[in-house]
Order: sequence, then structure tokens, then C-alpha cells
Amino acid sequence: MPILSPSPASVAPANRRIGAIDTARGVALLAMALYHGSWDLTYLGLADFDLFGDPLWLAARTGILGSFLILSGLSLVLAAEGGIDRRRFLRRFALLVLAAGGVSAVSLVLFPDSPIFFGVLHHMAVASLLGLALLRLPWPALLLLGVAVIAAGETVALPLFDTPWLRWIGLMTFAPESNDYVPLFPWFGGFLFGMALGRLWRPAPNAVRGGAVRRAFAWAGRHSLAVYLLHQPILFGLLSLLAMGIGADPADVRSFQTSCVATCTSGGGAVAHCTATCRCVSDDLNGAGLWSDFVHDRLTADSARKVDGIIQSCGSR
Repeated sequence: MPILSPSPASVAPANRRIGAIDTARGVALLAMALYHGSWDLTYLGLADFDLFGDPLWLAARTGILGSFLILSGLSLVLAAEGGIDRRRFLRRFALLVLAAGGVSAVSLVLFPDSPIFFGVLHHMAVASLLGLALLRLPWPALLLLGVAVIAAGETVALPLFDTPWLRWIGLMTFAPESNDYVPLFPWFGGFLFGMALGRLWRPAPNAVRGGAVRRAFAWAGRHSLAVYLLHQPILFGLLSLLAMGIGADPADVRSFQTSCVATCTSGGGAVAHCTATCRCVSDDLNGAGLWSDFVHDRLTADSARKVDGIIQSCGSR
């Protein structure tokens, strides 16, 4: 599953926190949760969002992930003013490494064909170390370096980096099978942009001002790693219960769609059209209350005619 993490590179003590940054991170968390919820709905067969083909969805993912990277780079620079608190930094780094390892382990069990080997948490851990080495650079150098990293990530593709042990860098000749892939190139460029912003903008620590909603966003932003680790299991669990409650077992939906697309494409259909048609069929069968009888081969003559009508209708769209 695509995972977008809000984990900052470092955390300032409570009396040095900047309310605007916490609030911004909280807003980005909400956007991330909405994106993940959309992925869950599609995976469970409850919706048909083209998350990996629609330019708007692709832009949404880039914007959400980019905002977290920028905020993380910014937070690192601001937290380093007056010197890095080594104990706090190392504790946060250890939490990131442990969380990244946990995500990889869980994804290997749930999605063995597309596990998360270098997702956003892995990226954050590496970026925080690289950021420490670049702290003394002035903002123009950080900005130019960020542009160079993004440009290289978008234009350079070398077989050398196809090697499994180097795929975390990026610059590959193909997209690896992973539910969350955030390589160093081009994504470290966003972190560098955040560091450059930290050189230009030096806000004073301040408390969050405003109503309950803004305070809630700020609270989530202060506890972003915990919110990230907990929100997706909760969302996925609740939506799975919903899917089972309306009669659509997620495993049955995925099995049907896989076999349906395979049959359709073997007959010469385009992958995009076949995928959309098969999703349409499963959605409409659910909506008509025919899914359970369809998958368990309990159709009457009347319901079989209705199923044929749904299949023909979806195929002609």
C-alpha cells in the first residue's frame, strides 16, 4: 500500500516548538489519511480510484509526500540552531529505524509480491543523516543541490542501480514492485528544499493559537510518527469490516478482478479498459446485492440474467 509518512527528521523540545510547523504537519497528516483511505477503498473493491494512472492522484501523492519532506528538512535546520541535541536526535533516529523495519516486516507478510524495502520512513532515516552532513551549507547551495537531485532522479537511469542492494538510491531503469518506494533520487531534493527554507526563515518558537481544530492539527503534528503508524491499520480494519458487512469479501473481490482482467486481456482487451470493466462489474454486483450468489455459484435464472446485463453494461462503458 502506498504509505506517506509525516515523520520529521528531528524533534525540538516542547519549549522550542513552532506552532505553525506543527499545524502544517497536522494538515498534511489529514491529507495523507484521505489518500490512504482512498487506496484502501480501491484495494477492497469498494471504489475505483485510479491512484497510479490519474494525473490528479499522482500529483496529490507528490504534493503530500513533498510537503512532509520539506517540513522535515526545515525542522532539522531549525532544531540544529544552537547545536544538535545528540541524545534527542539519536532517540528519534532509532525510532525511525525501528518503525521502518516494522513496516518492511509487516508488508512482507501482507504483500509478499510488493514489499516495502525503502519507503518513506527508510528515506527519512537516511535523509536525516545526510542532512546533518550538509547543515553548514548556505541556502543557495542547498537549493541548487536539491534541484540537481530532482533533475538526476527524473532523467538518469543506469543498470548499475537495478541491483537490489542499490535500489534505495533510485536512478533505476524500471519501477520496482513495492507498495511504498521513496528512493534518494529524486525525493531527497524535497528535504534539501526544506533545509534551504530553514536558512531563510527563522521563526521564533511559539504556541499554537486558534480554535480547537487548529490545536488538534498541531497535536497530531507533534505526534506525527505515532499517528502515522496507527492510522492505516485502523482505517484498513474499519473499511475491511465495511466490505464484509455489505457482502463483498476483499479476498474474493481481488481474486475475481485478477482472473477477470487476465481473461479480458487474453482476448485482446487493453489493460486499462479491462481493469475498469472488471471493477465496474464487481462494484455493480455488490450494489445489486448479487455478489455473494455470484461468487458462490448460487444464481437463479433471473439473477443470472441480471448478472449478464451488468457485464454487458460495464463492457460498453
